[in-house]
Amino acid sequence: MSENVSDSEESGGHLSTRFWPSTFEERGVVVPFTTPMLAFARVRRDRKEALEVLVPGMSGGAGTYVIGWPSIPEMFRLSVHDRALHEKIYEDKVSTPRGMRRCAQEIAMTGLAGIDAVESAKKVHQDEENERLLTNYFLISATVEAMAPGAAKLTLADVTSSAGKKKTREILDGVASKLGISSEQLYINLELWSDMVAPVGLASMPQDCRLRRLLKQIEQFSGMIAGWGARTNADVDGYGTLTGEVARLTIEIAYELVWSIDDYVTQMPNTLRNWKRNELGLKELLDRLSWVLDGWEHVLAIWNASAEGPIYQQAEALAEMVRMLPLVPKKELDALKSQAWGKLENAMRSHVRQLQGWQTGETDLELALRIEKRRAAAL
Repeated sequence: MSENVSDSEESGGHLSTRFWPSTFEERGVVVPFTTPMLAFARVRRDRKEALEVLVPGMSGGAGTYVIGWPSIPEMFRLSVHDRALHEKIYEDKVSTPRGMRRCAQEIAMTGLAGIDAVESAKKVHQDEENERLLTNYFLISATVEAMAPGAAKLTLADVTSSAGKKKTREILDGVASKLGISSEQLYINLELWSDMVAPVGLASMPQDCRLRRLLKQIEQFSGMIAGWGARTNADVDGYGTLTGEVARLTIEIAYELVWSIDDYVTQMPNTLRNWKRNELGLKELLDRLSWVLDGWEHVLAIWNASAEGPIYQQAEALAEMVRMLPLVPKKELDALKSQAWGKLENAMRSHVRQLQGWQTGETDLELALRIEKRRAAAL
């Protein structure tokens, strides 16, 4: 980080006017706080590996305030949920999208953010378990099709029932022999692979898993918001155009990552033969995809909450969304893409200046409740 953050904890914080981070780690991961003043906060590690939080537009300012993590309860009136979340993040030293998702779900299950969050967390947990099992089945099926083309096609019952498991094991024993590894190692590798890619799933699956589903939602949103201003004549400040362009460029980068992840399945023999090396490559791609899409669930939740409302509410939602649009960091882009994202950074800087005074620092119960509902929807 090029910012001077060494004294952020001792002084309670400092102001940064940077909009476009160099790396994902510098950008930080979205924290699902329900306290209005912290609605767009991100957490990251400083140079000393301690946690710090980035709060954009605090008290109506155009920059981002960087505050040492232990100082948060002293500077803000946190809800009970946010105090528990703050402590959990500190205990687990959370600074990645996957870690934050797990942490947020654990706190949501306590009921401190309301019954909607509990029900949402339960559903998310069940959905993710189902997606993990389905990913494992389709990955085993893809392995059999690629490495044992003469074998009978596997059904879902074959990898879940006792009789089916025996049939599956016999086929995979033959695959392991071809690969020159033990059957046990093949099973372990396939299990690791399916657990790793479960958030995005496989291209062959009839039902999209979470990240692939989120990517399609962003794609639909991008197409819709691009024409919103023309349809409504309400985008006088250009918020819709800016948001749509950030979404469009994010989609391009995310799909490139998804296709690279899918390539490991199309090159099945090579992937399994050189699993140790490919495991690292897959993990890097999946981590990067999680970072690219981090924050978009919250952006879409803001829009969805206003999508059926009057035009003025949609315009207000867009103004709110501009503050938390996740720009892909500079070092994650090639020279051609950097030009487009650089223009977006300048546009965001200009737009955020126009939004002076949107936060007053006062506790707004209705706003807090709306944020709770959006956070529940974004779990």
